[in-house]
Amino acid sequence: MISQSEIKYNRMMEKAKELFFEFGYRATSMDQIAEESGISKMTIYRYFSSKEELFIKVVLSVMDEYFRYIMENISKMEGTLEKIDFLLNFALEHSKVYSLAFYKDLIDNPYIYDELFREKKKMSRILLEDIIRKGMKKGEIRDIDEVFIADMLIALIDGADRDIFTNINSKEDIQDFTKKFYDFLKYGLLGK
Repeated sequence: MISQSEIKYNRMMEKAKELFFEFGYRATSMDQIAEESGISKMTIYRYFSSKEELFIKVVLSVMDEYFRYIMENISKMEGTLEKIDFLLNFALEHSKVYSLAFYKDLIDNPYIYDELFREKKKMSRILLEDIIRKGMKKGEIRDIDEVFIADMLIALIDGADRDIFTNINSKEDIQDFTKKFYDFLKYGLLGK
C-alpha cells in the first residue's frame, strides 16, 4: 500500500513536471508547484533544498523513463537502421513535449545544463555503443571504434544544442531543427 507521503511526493513530481515543461524553469515557482500539487511549500522543501534541485530531479526522472523505454523497444528490433529510425523518431516526437521556455532556460543555466547533459551523455553512450556494436556484429555497420563514434555523435548533439538553440524562437523552429538535424545524422551528406 502506498503511503500518504508517497502519494504527495508523486503528485508534486507530476505537477512540477507539467509546470516546468509548459512554462520553463524560470517562470515556474515553488509556490505554483505547491498550489497545483495541493501540498505546502514546506513539504516540497522537505524533499528538495531548492527549485534547481527539484527541476534537475524531475528532468532526470523523465530521462530515465525515456531511456528504459528506448532500450526496451530497441532490444526487440533486428536491424540497425530500424533502431536508428526508432531512436530519431522518438526524439523528434518528444521534442514537441517541451515549451520553448523550457529549452531556453536549460541553455541559459549552465549548471543545470551540465548536470543534465552529464546524465544524458551516459545514457546516450550506452545506447549508441550498443546499436553500433550490434550493427557491426551483423555486418550492417563497418568495423569502427564504437566508443569514438558514440562520443563524436554526443559531441555533435551537444554542440548543436548549445549553439543552435540560442537562435530558436518557436516550438516550430525546434521541431524543424530536430527533423533536419536527425535527417543529417541518419543520412549524412550523401545518403538518400
